[in-house]
Amino acid sequence: MATPTLPTDVITCILSLLPAKFVLICKSVCKLWYDLINSPEFVKLHLERSFVHFVIRTPSLHLADFDTFDNPVELDYPFKHPDHGGAHVVGSCRGLLCLWNFEHHLSVFLYNPTTRTHRILPSLALPFPYPKGHYKFGFGYDCFSEDYKCVRIYQALHEETGSFESQVMVYSLKTDSWRRAQDVPYYFYYHRGQSAFVDGAIHWIGSDRNRVVLPIVSFDLKEETFSSIPLPNFHDNDHVHMSVGVLDGCLCLMVNYLDYYDVWIMKEYGMPRSWLKVFSIQKRKGYERLDRPISFSISRKELFLILCLYRVAKLDMETMEVMDVKISDFRRCLDGWVCVENLLMLNDDAYDDPVSEQEQGKAEKTRKKKRRKEEETGGCSRLQPSRAEFG
Repeated sequence: MATPTLPTDVITCILSLLPAKFVLICKSVCKLWYDLINSPEFVKLHLERSFVHFVIRTPSLHLADFDTFDNPVELDYPFKHPDHGGAHVVGSCRGLLCLWNFEHHLSVFLYNPTTRTHRILPSLALPFPYPKGHYKFGFGYDCFSEDYKCVRIYQALHEETGSFESQVMVYSLKTDSWRRAQDVPYYFYYHRGQSAFVDGAIHWIGSDRNRVVLPIVSFDLKEETFSSIPLPNFHDNDHVHMSVGVLDGCLCLMVNYLDYYDVWIMKEYGMPRSWLKVFSIQKRKGYERLDRPISFSISRKELFLILCLYRVAKLDMETMEVMDVKISDFRRCLDGWVCVENLLMLNDDAYDDPVSEQEQGKAEKTRKKKRRKEEETGGCSRLQPSRAEFG
């Protein structure tokens, strides 16, 4: 007599509500669950209901509890360096990180802190021979093609003429390949600032060849074209430093004046009239250079911020006082990103742990051996989880 089982849709609903750590363990329960959890439909469903964490740099990357920064777990990723962390995060979207390592042939790779998997992107040659060049990166998700895309912009400045050349390359995770896109008509003088992914587009602060700040530059991931977004109306926009970010799902702009910061959000994306100044932050000693917001706390009584001097701070929304975030076991936190749990596997054989591969192979053989038994009983035979499956 077959063992009674729950309907697949009920199992799917229950599993989609679990934290990713337990879902990944459940992959080893039986082949039915393994295939279900690995399916794109379930990955998408779980992402919509997933838990939120912080990824912090100290200087290596750690996954920590959202809001409190407690229980940090050190992550293992390619090109990791004990002194400076190795790779630099240049973008974050839907739980995936895009990292760049200029010390290893300008390597770019994607990393999933939830599944501990990664994908090293195909290498690109230096497009121009000029040494006075710099890179600009962006990372986001094209919901129309359901594809993650990385944008690499390389610009070289001709000092004699003041002109510049640029090359824009777009990587598609679906095709695992780069293709050239429309050249960008702006020069990114503020090349150290991070990008902001909002509403299907990546955003940077642009400037012309004279280093005069221009409107926000956006790159639409569906059309793979550039456009500009007008800045809000504020005084003296030619002599201030600005940075873009994401706050409450809206495009955010931080404007740096001599004594204070203004924080703006675009309430309706693409509508310049919807720019709204939400608050101002007075500068005080030790906190003169704010870079971008990370997120509000769960209670919304605090706003977590990144300082330009590689520190994470928090703003008390009642007193409007800025202070450092203290994290146990670490002297200071250098950077941070909000990271949702994403079950997407980014397997790259070039970096897989051979021991983990063996364990995974043994588990797969066990699944095949017990498949007939599952079909006969209608139930699920318990398998031992492999280390490769849940990190």
